[in-house]
Parts: sequence; structure tokens; C-alpha cells
Amino acid sequence: MLARRVFVPSAALALLLPAVAMAQSDPAASVLPAGTVPLGVTVEGIEISGLPALDARQRLYDQLVALRRSPMPVTFRTKQLTIDPDAVGYQADVDATIITAFQQAPPPGTTIDVPLVERIDTAKLATVLTWRGAQVRTSGRDAALSLRGLIPIVRKPVLGYSINVAESTAYLAPAFLAARPATPYALVVTAVRPAVTSVGVIIVVSQSEFKLRLWKGTKRIRTYPIAVGQSAYPTPTGNYQVIDKQMNPTWFPPDSVWAAGLGPVPPGVSNPLGTRWIGTSAPAIGMHGTPDPSSIRSAVSHGCIRMYIVDVEDLYSRVQLGTRVYIR
Repeated sequence: MLARRVFVPSAALALLLPAVAMAQSDPAASVLPAGTVPLGVTVEGIEISGLPALDARQRLYDQLVALRRSPMPVTFRTKQLTIDPDAVGYQADVDATIITAFQQAPPPGTTIDVPLVERIDTAKLATVLTWRGAQVRTSGRDAALSLRGLIPIVRKPVLGYSINVAESTAYLAPAFLAARPATPYALVVTAVRPAVTSVGVIIVVSQSEFKLRLWKGTKRIRTYPIAVGQSAYPTPTGNYQVIDKQMNPTWFPPDSVWAAGLGPVPPGVSNPLGTRWIGTSAPAIGMHGTPDPSSIRSAVSHGCIRMYIVDVEDLYSRVQLGTRVYIR
């Protein structure tokens, strides 16, 4: 329960009271006792007609100011929060309001409603909302990929949410200068998009099946027959990504015993890489075409993944740098 607070008159109000009493001593000026608020004057609907200045002041505090200094209920999605009006610089100048009330002269049978002189600091409100936002915001969750055997499992992205400080400040500021609502004010919410919203296309190589499968998320796009490394030069297993793409590549011999004495081979029908090279982050390992189609579906390469020319050209058009490559 709010405690009743008794005010000491301000200097401005104390100086005004003698003048008010003198002006109201004229019977033509008022039918009320001297020093009381004129008939027909209210402050934001609160009746103060006929009250002495200090009583009018106390009533305004009890019925307006005290309530507006109570915590402001707000919600952030499903969370219930409060904001302290003092923290956002709420101030009410009741003395100035009373002085304005004494200066009114409503015609008989009419009413003049005087606004309460009050304010808040919107910069402080924005600061409070920023601080609150750091407490209640939820982070977005990135899309993520894992394999269950040879099948991709995709975790869908999830939006995060934060307080829209600018819009909430503009929306909430007038509320501190009004009656408290029956239901809390809902803060303006901004959706926070996760950094990764899609896993894109994925290459999954099954050496035991001599197959390369291209997936888009959990949807299989194509399956290609392949050749893999022989036992002396096995294709490495692991998680990699595409780091290089070349059309009509020149083959340069790797630093390996089996390639000793072999020179570079320019593009053409005898090039061991065929017409496309898709290099991975596994050192010197990639997917490429082969001029020897009979080697497909066997373990005969020196570690790379061989494909039919037409297949590697199709795959080349579907992948990009950064495409994930899972070799099993």
C-alpha cells in the first residue's frame, strides 16, 4: 500500500497564496472562501474545486502522482517485468499545476480540466530498456548439420528475440504520464535471425558403396557412382569442405613416389583429372573426372574420388566453395 505523503508548500506556492486570497476576497470573483480553488476546475479528472491549495496539492499527490510513481508493469513476450518510474526520471510539478488551477475562471456550469505538469527522461527510459533487454533477450540458434550413418540430420534454425529499444521507448514514454493500465504494456519485440539459416548442399561419400550422394538439407538430389583410393593410397575419411574449383584443369604431379618423373599434363582427353576439379580441404584430395570410365566403382585411385566426366560436370555446377564434404 502506498503511504500518504504530506507536502510542505514550495516557495512558489507560498508566494502565490496571499495574492490568491486577495483576488478571491472580491465577492464578484468567487463564491468560495478566499484561498480555495475556483469552481469547475479539475486536474486530469480529479475534482479539486473549493479545496485550499495545500489540500488540493495533497489530493493530486494521493490520486495522481503516487499512482504514477508506482512500478510500470510491462511484458516481454511471456515474461512479466516492471520499470521503476524514478529510474526513468519521472517528475511531477504539483505546485505548478496548482498555480495554473488557481488562475482558471470557468463560466458557471462548465469545467476546465488542467493537465498535471509532469515529465520523464526518454534517454533514461532507453537506457533502462537496453539494460532490461540484455537480461531477457533470447539468442537465435543456428541451423546445424550432423550425420546419422550416411544420412544428414539437420537442426532447424530458431529465431531469437530482443526488445526493440527505439520503438518501445516511443511507445512506452507516454504511458508513464497516464493512468496505469489494467493489463501490462507489451514491449515492442524484434526477432533476431540466427547467423546460419541453412546448411545448403552437402556431399556424402560412401567408399564401401562407391557412391557419392548430393543432398540439399535432408533431401537427396543426386547419386553418382565413383572410384576411390586403392589400399596403398586410401581416400581419407573425415569431414572436409570444397576449397577449390577448376574447369579444364592442368594436372600437376603430387609429391609422391608414384608420381615421380611424371610431368604436368595440360587440359585434354589424356588429362587424368578430366574436365573438372573439385578440390577439398583434405590435402591433395578432390573429386574429378577420369578418362578411364572403366575404373568407376572400384578402389583404384591414388586417393582422389574419380567420377564420370558427365557426372563431375553436373556436380561442379551444383556445389560452391565451402560446400561440406563428408567422406566415410
